[in-house]
Amino acid sequence: MPKHAVARVCFWSNTILVGLVWLACRTSPQKVPEGESDAGPDVTAKADQVESDAGPDVTERADRVESDPRPDVTDKADQAGAVADVPARADFAASRGIGRPCDLTVSTLPSQAVYNASAGDCPSHLCLKPMVQPGASGTVDTEAVCSAECSQDSDCAGEMRDPANGLDKRCAKGFACGIPFTVGQLCCKKLCVCKDFFGPSGATTPSACRADSSGPGACSSSSQPIGNVTFVEQETDVYVSLQGTRQVDLVTMVDNSPSMAPKVSKMNSQFSKLIAALKDPIDGSLPDLRVAIIDSDLGTAGAYQSGTCGPKTLPDGTQSPFGDLGRFQMLSSPTACTFAPGALFLEHRNGQAANYSGDISSVFSCLISNLGTLGCGMEHQLQAYEFALAARGVGNEAQQQAFLRPSAQLGLVFLSDEDDCSVHMNDGMLGDRPELRSETASLRCATRGHMCSGRNLTDEGDASVPGYPTTNAYTHAFRNCMARTDACPNTTDGYPEGTDTSVPTECSPLKSISHLAGELKSLKSDPDNQIVVAGIFGWPPSAADMETAEYKIGLIPNPNTADTVRLRVFEYWPVCYDPDHPPSHPDADTGFDVDAAGWGATGGLRLSAFVDEFGKNGLKFSICERDFTASLDAIGRAIARKVTNLCFDDKLVDTDGATAGVQADCRVALLVPTPDPKDPTKSVYQESLPALPQCLPGATNGNVATDCWQLLADTAQCPVRGQMVTVLRTAAEISAKPQLDAGTKLQMQCRTCPEPLSGNTVAPGCDY
Repeated sequence: MPKHAVARVCFWSNTILVGLVWLACRTSPQKVPEGESDAGPDVTAKADQVESDAGPDVTERADRVESDPRPDVTDKADQAGAVADVPARADFAASRGIGRPCDLTVSTLPSQAVYNASAGDCPSHLCLKPMVQPGASGTVDTEAVCSAECSQDSDCAGEMRDPANGLDKRCAKGFACGIPFTVGQLCCKKLCVCKDFFGPSGATTPSACRADSSGPGACSSSSQPIGNVTFVEQETDVYVSLQGTRQVDLVTMVDNSPSMAPKVSKMNSQFSKLIAALKDPIDGSLPDLRVAIIDSDLGTAGAYQSGTCGPKTLPDGTQSPFGDLGRFQMLSSPTACTFAPGALFLEHRNGQAANYSGDISSVFSCLISNLGTLGCGMEHQLQAYEFALAARGVGNEAQQQAFLRPSAQLGLVFLSDEDDCSVHMNDGMLGDRPELRSETASLRCATRGHMCSGRNLTDEGDASVPGYPTTNAYTHAFRNCMARTDACPNTTDGYPEGTDTSVPTECSPLKSISHLAGELKSLKSDPDNQIVVAGIFGWPPSAADMETAEYKIGLIPNPNTADTVRLRVFEYWPVCYDPDHPPSHPDADTGFDVDAAGWGATGGLRLSAFVDEFGKNGLKFSICERDFTASLDAIGRAIARKVTNLCFDDKLVDTDGATAGVQADCRVALLVPTPDPKDPTKSVYQESLPALPQCLPGATNGNVATDCWQLLADTAQCPVRGQMVTVLRTAAEISAKPQLDAGTKLQMQCRTCPEPLSGNTVAPGCDY
């Protein structure tokens, strides 16, 4: 072990975590051959058998003078069949200090793994905190404890937690001998690891550390220790799917209610920015792309008998009480759009238009314009996605089967200036109800679907909230308001019975956001890596705007001019306005500016919560921006990153400061899906050995002697760090198999630079 001080942090990349999660720093989940398990199902038993080890391995340990300082080991090695030497083992464990609390010198998150190889409070000078592995039971609160090198589990007896002491954060489940690192100075060394952090499968030998590994990156650090300065070293593991083919299925939902005309015009003029961002940065080609269009009009199931929310005649002549039913909208009237007859969506395949002519952005804009803005004002934006892509029994099975490709990225992009009002049809909330005529129809969706500072806005017992029907004006800090999550049971979400929501309810009559998101996630085998959701909707444009934004319900001039009894009604006011159309002509009685509101948008709390369901794959943009150029470009780039190249957003350690560019210390390999021998209907991943070497400068795809990985500088595709990773293949391989197997993943394990603590110097190799 090097004498200089080293510490390591091993955690998942914050920007490109994917659904496949591995044990900390191991390189392959493939089945380990018999006898190579470091911590299999019998680990617990082995760790507990310290007092009954009769010594088949004692002779071996007698040869390890430096790692086994017990003075009586040699004598006891000759005692075949002798009973366990309990006092000697106790002394041995104590002398190594395994399990003793220790200082890592850095602050770590629960999921980070760290070691400090200069820990003065550990006899071995090795302080270790493993990563919390998938499947570990409960919340792991165990902190760093002393560790040491080992050859088997019985080497790892150590101090244990006192269960009666709530402040004791030592190991509770015992220790096992495992390999937590495959890159850097501790490459493939077995260390005593606390089993509190283990999932049910324990720890297996990474393929990089097995005897059958060979070639570049099998288990070798590309660098020697950098000087002898104490610093924290960090390792980041990334697993990302490589597309066998570059495929994107893009579904754009456009709110087609009357208030949307100016926003649709902006999107049409700038949609080309999204398409341009999907192009490959190397050759400028588009992926195999399908673009479908849906709108927010699902009607009201007959709650209104006429008007924009009443029954609708569809293009095929059928009558629909559910508006446009989530059908893909391919309208060629009033403007003739240049797509092939019978096309359900636009498709760009093999580098050319498959079912349209001209520029795909222009045809898209034509189709959006033909949607018009006469859709129902009680928008069902989220349920429209459900109807279009996931629901059965509404007649969309054919379009779902024709459109969705299992290996394609799914992009869900929506544009709306009002919040979602997806409700169980015929639930009693919709329609012209006399007791609700003092408020707009869309206000019902807000008061019954939102809450502020923990208060339901329809609480009958709280005179400070609007109530249901709305009887009070209401103003609250928008940042303290959110979508309700207590959806009432309804039959469309799988419940046997529904809830009467025609009256005030303690639950929200709007459909469950998490249920709707779950249905869409179920469309993909790897949803965390195959779905991007982006919304341009009613939201404060900046953090400063969020601080001052108001959630406001107040009186406005009655938009129903035929109602001569109620000249003013309650409405949900905009949370943001177009900067070119700010409020400037307020109504004398109410202060409401009708023209500015038409350019603004009400707060989309349910839409925001839906985007949040997709974590880092969810993007939010304000519809109140002057134009959508930046928003559409960012959406396109987010999708493009999923189908083209990997952005490595952690700062890499430069192992050779004398050479231009970053000389990274990474182990890179391909993980290929293969049938699970235990269940052929499922797949497991096996590492394709040998690991990939780094390409030589100037290498291009098809012009390399062996498959390799390449680090390029590209701040446009990778704005965080400007580090873009590509895999280059030989001409022979490309000829034999033009595309990688669907589902293939790229595995990267790299030494990366930590953020220095206050007062600490920048680590060597990170001062660039």
